[in-house]
Amino acid sequence: MLARRRVDPTWLSHPDYVETYGPEVADICALAGFPPDPVQELILDLTFAIGPDGKSAAFEIDIIGPRQQFKTGVIKQMELGWLFVTEERLIVHSAHELDTTAEAFRELADLIESAPSLSKRLAPSRGERPGISEGNGRWAIELTNGQRVKYKARTKSSGRGLTGNKIVLDEAFALQPTHMGALLPTLAAVPDPQVVKASSAGKADSLVLHEAKDRGRAALSPRQVYVEYGDLDAHKGCRDSDCDHAKTARGCAFDDEERWGRIMPALHGRVTVETVRSMRQSMPPEEFGREFMVWWDDPEDEAGLPLEAWGLCADVASAPISRPVFMIDAAPKSKSAAIVAAMLRPDGLIHLEVVDHRPGTAWLPGRAVQLLKHRPLDWVIDPGGPAGALLPDLITAKIEPRQMSTRDLGQACEAFSAAVENHGLRHLGDPVLARAIRSAARRDIGDGLWAWSRRRSDVDITTLVGATGAFWGLSVVPPEKPKPPPPVNADVPLGVASETNDLATAGF
Repeated sequence: MLARRRVDPTWLSHPDYVETYGPEVADICALAGFPPDPVQELILDLTFAIGPDGKSAAFEIDIIGPRQQFKTGVIKQMELGWLFVTEERLIVHSAHELDTTAEAFRELADLIESAPSLSKRLAPSRGERPGISEGNGRWAIELTNGQRVKYKARTKSSGRGLTGNKIVLDEAFALQPTHMGALLPTLAAVPDPQVVKASSAGKADSLVLHEAKDRGRAALSPRQVYVEYGDLDAHKGCRDSDCDHAKTARGCAFDDEERWGRIMPALHGRVTVETVRSMRQSMPPEEFGREFMVWWDDPEDEAGLPLEAWGLCADVASAPISRPVFMIDAAPKSKSAAIVAAMLRPDGLIHLEVVDHRPGTAWLPGRAVQLLKHRPLDWVIDPGGPAGALLPDLITAKIEPRQMSTRDLGQACEAFSAAVENHGLRHLGDPVLARAIRSAARRDIGDGLWAWSRRRSDVDITTLVGATGAFWGLSVVPPEKPKPPPPVNADVPLGVASETNDLATAGF
């Protein structure tokens, strides 16, 4: 009997839940002679978790890990659970390759047929295998009550025809936005849908998987289960800094068997060290790195900023102590506008906060006047952008913003980006700003500098431009002079400041 080695996921996030059918699903899998290991038990518990509303706690389940470890097995276990525990009407299983799809069908059919208590529920048919249909690229398993599992290979550009109560998207590294754009709207009327994406590490063009990883590692989606077994030190650890990971390389991270043990939960069990050694010697280095070390390829178009890094900067309890610098920004054609504040915290980090974000721009000068009560250290605006049209109204209201040059803008974007990636700022988790962070595109402005591109971005980025400018503005404004301590004989109780920061107490 193989050892049941427990290795915790490298990254794990999931919704809260009140109960789970995971143990019942594990029992059904054991009846089929395919009991889950500890990793699979965890995933089953989260997949079959029930929220307070009585429905599945998770809408999407994303499982990432090395080859031959747990993904293929846990998908079969999920499908057994959906058939024989929660009794779903229709389960659709798809993969990128036709052969992978066919193999998944055969393995689940064999499991059901091998267990008398399960096979007796297969629908009668005229063929040799009751309830099992195969031929002409169409595979299905059907039970006596009409429940079905259908298997389909995805086309390169379409996810149409994949609708069901539960959807499995294996080989998710090949998913593209067109697949999800065709699939997800069809689930809107399904009472309790779930979508499973399973894969090894993403390739450069794995746009859907990269986006799921960024959200999952940062725990940004409340109904996403994200389980990833990977390498915390990916792309690091070789003896030579310019190591090409060749099979003859000395001191290469790919040959670190202790690291293998942290990445591969099935190692020393159904997957042996000798097997992985053989894979290392037989596979191209880049493929071994992606498939067994779970080293992700960098995205082809690194547009915005990684949500994982942005999520690690979140602090809903962040409390600034300085007066603010406000940045004003507007979208093209005055479609929307935003005011974002930057303030210092006691630990010296910059606190960013979206003060206001609304359609149109007519509201903004009046709102800016209201904010004068916070005695701002400065105002910032990009006069060359759409917000420049607001300058006359602001000046009339006796607000004269610091006007950024093109070089200022480029340096601000570079500094802001570095602060996010190094977790050097804090924010309150505003969802509109998070969308802009992930989706904003960049444009070259010369001399090695870049700025956020409104034209190439597919979302409203006024909050992001505002956060960038406010961050820069606080770094260039003269620092506040420290307040003198109150007189010893002042009528102020000991330990109570004579003047409170209205930003921290009243908010915006």
